[in-house]
Amino acid sequence: MNRTPLFLILSLAAACRRDPPPRPGAPAAHAPATAPPAPTARPGAPPAASIDPPAAADTFRETGRFLPQGAALPGWSQSGAVRLVNGQELFQLIDGAGEKYISYGFRQLARTDYRKAGTELVVTAEIYDMGSPLGAFGQYSMLLSDSRDPASMRSRAVSQGAGGFLGTSQLVFWKGQYLVQLNLADDSGEQDESALAAAAREVLPALATRLSGAIPGEVAPPAGVRVLPVEGLVWGGATYLSSGVFGLEQTGAGWVGHYEAAGGQRYRVAVMTRGSADEARALLQRFRVPGATALPGVGEEAFSTPTLAAARKGVNVVVVGAPAPDVLPPLAPEGRSERLRAIVSALP
Repeated sequence: MNRTPLFLILSLAAACRRDPPPRPGAPAAHAPATAPPAPTARPGAPPAASIDPPAAADTFRETGRFLPQGAALPGWSQSGAVRLVNGQELFQLIDGAGEKYISYGFRQLARTDYRKAGTELVVTAEIYDMGSPLGAFGQYSMLLSDSRDPASMRSRAVSQGAGGFLGTSQLVFWKGQYLVQLNLADDSGEQDESALAAAAREVLPALATRLSGAIPGEVAPPAGVRVLPVEGLVWGGATYLSSGVFGLEQTGAGWVGHYEAAGGQRYRVAVMTRGSADEARALLQRFRVPGATALPGVGEEAFSTPTLAAARKGVNVVVVGAPAPDVLPPLAPEGRSERLRAIVSALP
């Protein structure tokens, strides 16, 4: 009988179950996995979180088809999604100002970002389809003259599209039925205003030129602007209001010009044309206040108040009023009446 001790049998069995030695050149069976080395950033590459993946080509559609894809400019790349906002959806994006755009015929907004490699600078490009050249010009003219003297922006004029202006970190222009707004920001929050303005002067006009070349449409002002007198009209002074002429509710649309008299005094002229003489007569009464003084021989009816002079001739209503902003030197009341008389006499 084989009396080999039991512990010897068990030891031999365990030896048979051991892993074979590794083959030449092969890693050990139980060697710990080694993590791959982290990728090394290319010289001049942007921070990892700075540039988002570019939008897919099929998202550059409708109004977004005018936005550059990929490398918009040397060192600047499209970053993140292309957002399309239609009609009333605009209130979700710019709640406070949405109504102004809607009143000018807004249809669609296309919006996306462009980032500069190696920095936290980002340009947000917005193209508004305003439905018509009149709507695009009207909204542009309001952005130019809102709460400031438009003539003060003359030194900041740019020639892209049908014209525009460059602010500290924003460039605005219009062309055809489209309004373009480019806004530069520093996501790091470290650049001061002067540095941001210098960066804006470098990148915004170049990007605006590329957008202007892609956007179709006329560059001539809307024909309706011809109702405004040319004499004394300051740079950027022709504005089209969809409503609220001279800040008065329920006036409807009208053209308003900003003017400078020979002596440096400032004033505004509003010209509003209605479908019938009765409509024009009712509109004129919106500007009348208690104590208004009649102005004989001016159109078919006219009057003056402490702040304006107004008249009707046929279907046209003309109002000469105080300048805006009100810190500008105003034309005297007698000067407003004389100017009103000359404008109305020139109407057909």
